[in-house]
Amino acid sequence: MTRPTHEQRTPLWQFPWGYAESFIFGIGLFLTGCILQYTIGSVKAVHYPLNMYFMLTFWFGLGFVHYFAKKTSIVKWLRSVPLAVASSVLVLVLVVVMGTIPQASYDPTIALDPLGFSNMTESWPFAFVMFLMLTNLGLATWNRILPFKVKNLGFIFNHLGLWVTVVAAGLGSGDLQRLSMDLYEGKTEWKAYDKDLNDVELPLAIKLNKFSITEFPPKIAFANRETGKVMSKGENAFVMIDPDLKAYLYKDWKVEIVKYLYESAPVNGIYQQFNDDGAAPAALIKLTNQKTGKIVEGWICAGSFRFDGATLQVDDEYEIGILPPEAKKFSSNVTLYTKDGEQKTTDLEVNYPIEVGGWKVYQLSYDERFGRWSKLSVVELVRDPWLPVVYIGIFMMMIGAAYIIWTGQKQA
Repeated sequence: MTRPTHEQRTPLWQFPWGYAESFIFGIGLFLTGCILQYTIGSVKAVHYPLNMYFMLTFWFGLGFVHYFAKKTSIVKWLRSVPLAVASSVLVLVLVVVMGTIPQASYDPTIALDPLGFSNMTESWPFAFVMFLMLTNLGLATWNRILPFKVKNLGFIFNHLGLWVTVVAAGLGSGDLQRLSMDLYEGKTEWKAYDKDLNDVELPLAIKLNKFSITEFPPKIAFANRETGKVMSKGENAFVMIDPDLKAYLYKDWKVEIVKYLYESAPVNGIYQQFNDDGAAPAALIKLTNQKTGKIVEGWICAGSFRFDGATLQVDDEYEIGILPPEAKKFSSNVTLYTKDGEQKTTDLEVNYPIEVGGWKVYQLSYDERFGRWSKLSVVELVRDPWLPVVYIGIFMMMIGAAYIIWTGQKQA
């Protein structure tokens, strides 16, 4: 193989363009997007049918360019490997930034930065770089479609599938609806609200039959009396109270559980069994200092929306208390109604959505002030009409990969 000599290298910006021109062009496009983002703000999402028209125009526009100008230097560069590498690297960098910085699309309380990095999918830099990558991908695909050859089927399915997936995911975001709905026990709700708290009437209704929470046992912990900071380091910094726990050691202190009540209420400074809303975990404990022999004894309580918590002073530096129990699992028993007369009663759990009338319903949260006595259950409703198109693209990529593997084995 002969290495290219200095005299054989083409000057910058003289065709055929290579990696240097591709990276410089891509970075220039990115910077142009930053200027636009800073001056006019985020990209406005387009909705159906405009996004569908744009997708079809984009695809067949690339086909038109390929058919009539495929032999020109600029089109050869637009479908070239150097541009594919440069645009892919730029997209990858922006995706890493998106994964590093909290995104406003998931948390509306996040403030937008001037360059749009905290709202990446709706920023001009991201839109320009994605457009460059999709142009390269589309022209490379058309180059294998016309003229058509059977041996190119794997390449066509792979690249066209990727193009469809990325475009559908991007343009479909304008039609994506993500709403929240507050449900109260025994009541049926037809309206949800968006991130700006605007009411949205839905073609379905949800009735909350019962909301329930399973909790982990509460934990005992020491805290700094001056700062109030819970001590989280060291062995037995957090100890979960269970019926078999009698005593444990933390630093110089032996902690003994004399009496434990999962549901209690204070009566004249002493905690007693209490089986009603707002009952709180409480424990009578005895602490013995292993070095000085000092003994401290008293009640500690996690507290609830109904009663204040109680801590016990250990010495001049520490106090001890019970942390509020953490939710292990929470779910809602709901009945879903559609305008078509469909009715379904089921349990909603976190990460296990129910699909009804084109909507996915997720268990989202509850009123944490009331804990397991919460009468409020918040669910999330998501509708993404472009999701089937994304699945088609992924399916095409799978077909292309299978075809390439099959033809490769056949040739071997």
